[in-house]
Amino acid sequence: MQQRTHHRKRRIWLVIILIILGIWGVHRYGSLNNRLTSAWNKIIYTSNGNVSIAVYSPRTHRVYSAANKPNHKFHAASTVKVAILAGIMLKQPNGLTAHQESLAKAMIEQSDNTATTDLFENYLGKQAGLQQTFDKFGMTDSTAQENWGLSTTTPRDQIKLLNNIFYKSAILSSQQQQTIRSLMSNVDADQNWGISADSNNFAIKNGWLSYEGSGWIVNSIGYVKNNNGTDYTIAVYTDNNSSMAGGQQTIEQLARVTKNAMK
Repeated sequence: MQQRTHHRKRRIWLVIILIILGIWGVHRYGSLNNRLTSAWNKIIYTSNGNVSIAVYSPRTHRVYSAANKPNHKFHAASTVKVAILAGIMLKQPNGLTAHQESLAKAMIEQSDNTATTDLFENYLGKQAGLQQTFDKFGMTDSTAQENWGLSTTTPRDQIKLLNNIFYKSAILSSQQQQTIRSLMSNVDADQNWGISADSNNFAIKNGWLSYEGSGWIVNSIGYVKNNNGTDYTIAVYTDNNSSMAGGQQTIEQLARVTKNAMK
């Protein structure tokens, strides 16, 4: 009888603990969501262009997002180069050749378009290969195009790819992850703008393109780790900007308020 009473008390305490943890988790999620949304909206809804942002926090295991034009898909421009590299790696599980490594370094660190086209056409499988890559990573709102830079995507889709690179992945091996991380962490100085604003520990890939009907397309994706150990993946996409500088400014404003809210 005493043993049954003891087990009953343990179950009650377990239920109480689970309820407390659930309430704490909801509060933590709601608090961060409110901080981010409040900070983002002040920037997004004063922008003259289309803006969308998504951020993943490993602390809450949630993706947070906001946009001033819901359901809008953006041309990826050079941010698609991360997917191109990941796709080629999946086709070659034994690693890249020395020539491919050289092309990948130029593509990510220097954003070299000639190297990208070589990898896209000769090793990924062109448009079909890129679409297969999107599909493998569950990027259901991303569509590959024959001109790789005109492929369309969303920030939330890019978070799916980034999380497979910077966090646990059932698709990429640890070595493949490390290769992509290393390249994105060593971009040339002139490529270091966007989601890296006010940060000294980050991995990044930017994209920009002036395209008829979309104005200036300016995008930035990557990973940020704050000095206190807080880290997150982030993707910001913009188009219809009047200038490249205007798009950069919007992205960096969003990056700064995100960094502060994630601390």
